[in-house]
Amino acid sequence: MVLGLDARIADIFSPRYPYVLPDAGFGELRRIVREQRVRMIPVVADERTMKLLGIIRRGALLLATGTKVEITAKDLLEDQVVTLLPSGSIVEAARQMLRVDEWYAPVTDEERRLLGVLGLEDIIRYILEKHMDKLQRPVSDVMETKIVYVEPDTPIYKVWQMMLSRRLAALPVIKNGKIIGVIAEHDLITHGFTRPDFESSSGHRRGPTVGEVMSTPAVTIEPDTPLSEAARLIVERDIGRIYVADSSGMLQGVVDRSDVVAAWLKAMGIRPL
Repeated sequence: MVLGLDARIADIFSPRYPYVLPDAGFGELRRIVREQRVRMIPVVADERTMKLLGIIRRGALLLATGTKVEITAKDLLEDQVVTLLPSGSIVEAARQMLRVDEWYAPVTDEERRLLGVLGLEDIIRYILEKHMDKLQRPVSDVMETKIVYVEPDTPIYKVWQMMLSRRLAALPVIKNGKIIGVIAEHDLITHGFTRPDFESSSGHRRGPTVGEVMSTPAVTIEPDTPLSEAARLIVERDIGRIYVADSSGMLQGVVDRSDVVAAWLKAMGIRPL
């Protein structure tokens, strides 16, 4: 065991994480995502056994094809890719989650009873508390520079298509090369959009644009900012990524939660994947 890396999942996971039963309605699911800003909701069989049945991803709410009344949690349920035990190590949990590109994983006991959820932000909090010295390289060293973006006049249905085809949860909004905001799955859900809205031909002609729905201002940092500052902002603002811009606001790159965790593992001499 590498010095200082003997902490366990039990030390950092979130035990008070929202969950639902299979018959939870679409409106309740959307309310949980909107109000608690979660990106994944575990589904349990009942509150007596708390047996984990699967998860609902936030993006699944944007794929809903029926009405709010017709859709329930069991209709959107999918198997979780990663399930963790509280006795597992944080390092191995991080590697598992990065390997399959999952930001959240249910934590269960040996009988698959839900105990809570571990998110990459929980791991980042641990890193900031115990290993912040490993995040002192500039964000320019780890940022992604090939960025998919949209403009304020981009129709919302095109944003939805881009998110689906590229598996993106958020997109920066650019005007004249400068970042002016962000549009995320959360924004679309908060504004009540579902699949029929995006696929309607009338919606294509008259639907809203990015500029009407996006969140502003975007949280940005400059390229020479230490990665530890990006990590701190991700945790404090509860956001998935930080955009990197120069002093004039021109977009340079993006750093997300997985980038922070992968950089930490590398700095500790551990292969992320």
